[in-house]
Amino acid sequence: MQHTRASLNRIIPKVGDGLYDNERRKLLEIVEDTTEGVHDTLIAACDDARYKELGGGEGHRNCADNLVEGLGALGIKGPQFTPSPLNLFMNIPVHDDHTTLSFEAPTSKEGQYICLKAEVDLVIAFSACPQDILKINCGKPVDAHFQIL
Repeated sequence: MQHTRASLNRIIPKVGDGLYDNERRKLLEIVEDTTEGVHDTLIAACDDARYKELGGGEGHRNCADNLVEGLGALGIKGPQFTPSPLNLFMNIPVHDDHTTLSFEAPTSKEGQYICLKAEVDLVIAFSACPQDILKINCGKPVDAHFQIL
């Protein structure tokens, strides 16, 4: 997401904005967002080390492993490192001191959605965030759904 942030000059993309790869190619465009537009582009995908750091123990479901497993199911080798994700509906505010942030409960409500238009052929990995330790899922992860139109 670092290339998207640099291309847009903002940390949260909005309707009409593109999402860009490391060669600044527009991959997706946000065409509709029924939420308040609060999404995150700063926080890395969770992984086993993050859950250990938070006291969650070993073997906790996480987005990094979900990515590798999902790609593997398609016969695609997982990346050497987990790319920077677009964390839909995740509320990670940057505070007034401009140096700190926090993990907060989502502002989105059940039934709200975001619609993305592919600008090129893509394989997209989509993981329902399994975070149940911090406030970002209100302590209870839920299923996430997507449609390809």
